[in-house]
Amino acid sequence: MKISRITLLLALLGPLLSTDIKVLEDYFEQQRYDELKNALTSYAMSAPNDPSVLFFRGYFHQHADSAATYYRRVVYNFPNSKYADHALLRLGQLAYFNNDFAAARHHFSRLLRNFADSEWRDDAQYLYCQCIMAQGKVDSAKLFLKAFIQNVQRSPYVDAAILDLESLGGLPTEILTPPEKSPVAHSIQVASYKDFSDAKNALFKLSRVFPHVEIGERTLGNTKYYNVLIGSFESREKAMKYAQLYIRPHLSEYKIVEYYR
Repeated sequence: MKISRITLLLALLGPLLSTDIKVLEDYFEQQRYDELKNALTSYAMSAPNDPSVLFFRGYFHQHADSAATYYRRVVYNFPNSKYADHALLRLGQLAYFNNDFAAARHHFSRLLRNFADSEWRDDAQYLYCQCIMAQGKVDSAKLFLKAFIQNVQRSPYVDAAILDLESLGGLPTEILTPPEKSPVAHSIQVASYKDFSDAKNALFKLSRVFPHVEIGERTLGNTKYYNVLIGSFESREKAMKYAQLYIRPHLSEYKIVEYYR
């Protein structure tokens, strides 16, 4: 049986392409985004249908509709690929920003149902609650927020969920078990608001650009502030290096802060 040259070439290049894609994935996991973006163009030509390449193309695309096209290809063509859960989260976020809350709930629900061990489960569950609130389903929102608070106590979104529940007239704070404190970590504070809704809006916008955006609280005198934080780092030096590389080109004001994980 004759083997075509194309088939033979693909067989020979397969392991090499797989190894090369691992380089891109390492860049992404290490938050070396500039290097990833610079390398992505050539990979988009040599491996246009690789699920990781498709995800990265969506992640860095400036237009939401085009980004969503890449994410959908990952989710529907490669449902078990490495970034399928992250692609679902991004699709849900994009739908949420477009006020298509039914579609957003579908994506978040699919993530929660199909990826039990995903690092994005907390994000998806909290944003699912936000969709229900945005649709005006107050009683349902209370139930989902209560379940989130009680079952996911270590999530960075727990404090925000408690405030949401209180704003809906839900359970008082004192009967909700607060998350336990863990060792000190460092983050990059990029904004601070007196109004929680302003901080929440900033969180949703920044999460389109930066990974791991969350809201922290701080009380000065009699005033509570809601701080928008980017990233979690083991040391001040690592946080500063990340800020210089990726925050400074976009935001002129930021500072490194300590917090409990």
